[in-house]
Amino acid sequence: MTLSPEAEVRSEPETDFATGDPNLALLRQRMALTGVLALVTTGMVFTDPLRVVVPGAVSALGLGATSLAACWAGALVPLNRRLLLIMQLAVDVLVIGLLVNFTGGPFSILPLAFCVPILLGAYYHGPRASMALAGLAAIFTGGGHFGLALGWLLAGQSGSLEYLQGWPVMVTALHMSLFVIVGLVSGSLAGRLLRQRGRTRLGVDALARSRCEVNNILENIRSGLLTVDSAGCITRLNPAAETILGLDARRVLGRSLEGIARGGMEEFAARVLAVAKGGQPLARGELIIQCAGVEKPLGLNANPLRNDHGVRDGAIVIFTDLTREKAMTARIREADRMAAVGEMAASIAHEIRNPLASIRGSVELLAGELDLEGNLDQLLSLVLKESGRVNTIINDFLAYSRMRPTSLRRFSAEEFLGEVELQAIQHVVANGGKVEVDFRCEPADLEVRADPSQLTQLVLNLVINACEAMEYAGKIELTLAKGSDSYLLEISDTGPGIDADMAEDLYTPFKTTKEKGTGLGLAMVARIAAAHDGQVRAENRPGGGACFKIDWPATSTADDQTVEPADLCV
Repeated sequence: MTLSPEAEVRSEPETDFATGDPNLALLRQRMALTGVLALVTTGMVFTDPLRVVVPGAVSALGLGATSLAACWAGALVPLNRRLLLIMQLAVDVLVIGLLVNFTGGPFSILPLAFCVPILLGAYYHGPRASMALAGLAAIFTGGGHFGLALGWLLAGQSGSLEYLQGWPVMVTALHMSLFVIVGLVSGSLAGRLLRQRGRTRLGVDALARSRCEVNNILENIRSGLLTVDSAGCITRLNPAAETILGLDARRVLGRSLEGIARGGMEEFAARVLAVAKGGQPLARGELIIQCAGVEKPLGLNANPLRNDHGVRDGAIVIFTDLTREKAMTARIREADRMAAVGEMAASIAHEIRNPLASIRGSVELLAGELDLEGNLDQLLSLVLKESGRVNTIINDFLAYSRMRPTSLRRFSAEEFLGEVELQAIQHVVANGGKVEVDFRCEPADLEVRADPSQLTQLVLNLVINACEAMEYAGKIELTLAKGSDSYLLEISDTGPGIDADMAEDLYTPFKTTKEKGTGLGLAMVARIAAAHDGQVRAENRPGGGACFKIDWPATSTADDQTVEPADLCV
């Protein structure tokens, strides 16, 4: 809880010092005071021996020395610091009071020493302590004076008594008044000091909280932040800036930005230093840097830093890695372009399909009516075969460009794989192949959330692609499993693997190395995976063959969900 300065004065908080425990600081001051008292008392023994009671003075000084040793020991063990401070100051008043009475009472020069513990009490404890010590000093001074006088009166020696004369009484009264005044003034000053300390402490706490909040903000923002001074040396670098620029703040702070930026970040440094040295602020700028051989597009804003007098004293730059944004923009543009091309091509394919059907139907009628021999029969068969292949290409293209919305639902993985495995085996048999097919799911009771029709098309496309790569002789293994938050479908074969020249264009439509391929099979696989918010990864197996891995999220909701075709662009 935060206390107001007035509350801190009322609670009389313990004082903190650069030296540590205030009791140790007070002990050093008391040692100096005791030394001074010993020297003054010794001087009085030689200058006015008749007024000094040497045994009593030595006893008082011994009491002071003993208290110093006891309080030093108390400061080294976990005692109450406030109580120990009070005890030290009270003992000092007692020692001074005894010395005053043993060195002449009202004729002693030591009463002014009472001002020292009064001032120390105000400094260490505040107004209350100073007034309490001032009252105690007045009691010792006045009480000692009149106690001595009473003693002489009771002894019957009033005729030669000096203590009741005007001057000693007036001196004693002045001393008592002085102690009260010193207590009031020092207490007032101590109160002001405590209030000022309270305000200072509140300001320091507020500044510390502000710095902590600012540091938390700078440490956790995702944008990079870098500041340089007017000489171009880095003064601050937040964690996001370290990640984006590939720098270590512990190594670059205090170093020149221009020297660090060599090797791909020269333009970045030039723009920042231009602002730091008096150039115009930079808003919504873009540039490309190189970090560890990788190009990164950055968006940045640079503004001047100014000191307390408004003079430009460096620059601050806030920047963001635009790699993902640029990639997303490129994907959107490509998707728009593909959508436009797809619509146009689909229209053309539809227009071609109608006359092609008429041509094929006419040729089939001619083949049934005419009795052709030799080359004529072969030519007619070739027309039928190639028109069928053209029709297959058009069907594949229309299926790719007009894929229906994805309808997600839950179904048994084991039943699904059983049906797909049967279709794969029938395809192998129809093509006269010898391919071993091994489909399994882990665990056996696994339920999958996907579009079963599209997932079937995805698996069959990969199986057919693998069969053609192996020339229908080899083995295909399929595993469907569930991880912590996603499904994983893995299909591998024993074919020649993925051609290095085709690795980057593997999922690009119409890109194929097959003589009779359309280049749409893997493109359809990638599009179906994207429709499920998943991705496809392809790699060559160490022992030979290709391996395709498709993963998509296993969402927690069990409700059916339909994804519109606009969400399926790749």
